[in-house]
Amino acid sequence: MQNPPTKRILIGLWTFPISGVMAIVALFLRKFVNLPVGDITEWANNVASRNYLTAQYLYILAYVIPFFGFWALYMYLAQKRKEPMAFWGLMGTLLGTGLPLTTLGVLAYVSPVFGRLYLQGDTHLPQLINEIAMGSSMVMGMPGAFLYVGGCLLFGIAVWQSGAINKWAGVALALHGLFIAFGFGMPVVLILSWVLLIAGGTMFIFGVQNDKEIV
Repeated sequence: MQNPPTKRILIGLWTFPISGVMAIVALFLRKFVNLPVGDITEWANNVASRNYLTAQYLYILAYVIPFFGFWALYMYLAQKRKEPMAFWGLMGTLLGTGLPLTTLGVLAYVSPVFGRLYLQGDTHLPQLINEIAMGSSMVMGMPGAFLYVGGCLLFGIAVWQSGAINKWAGVALALHGLFIAFGFGMPVVLILSWVLLIAGGTMFIFGVQNDKEIV
């Protein structure tokens, strides 16, 4: 199989810092309010606003576009004789990203409707969001979380062992996977997870740019 040119690998890697910035903007745009806990009226007003839907669209996009970054990282590490570990890292991150998308879809499309209905007097509806997000959607969400963490960890180990890129880029990616998978409902942890992806992605980009052994 012919290796892709460095330019295409770099384009893919740029999705890491770009998605990180998009996700942080989205989190602030929706004011870190997601599930109806605490002040339900505040939650309803937030999810019923235009900013919330925009934020959710932006967050889903930020969640998905790293597909290209993981592909690029895999293709690069394959040239560094770390293909087996990078391959399983790729599989883990792709499955781990795809499976939780059902939950993100519920939060994006159902929450605004339930929020508006709550403000109109249907006060029992917000609890249904909690039951969906923390109940049935966990059938896909929890396996996805573990797969994503495992995939990022395998990528991190492959980067560390390759010696071709700053080893701390691999550590940043592994910690990103851990924090984003299990930082649900903790704004500081979620922000940190995306900051780590920005930092790791930036180090990947500089590492590939400075590597004279690939074309």
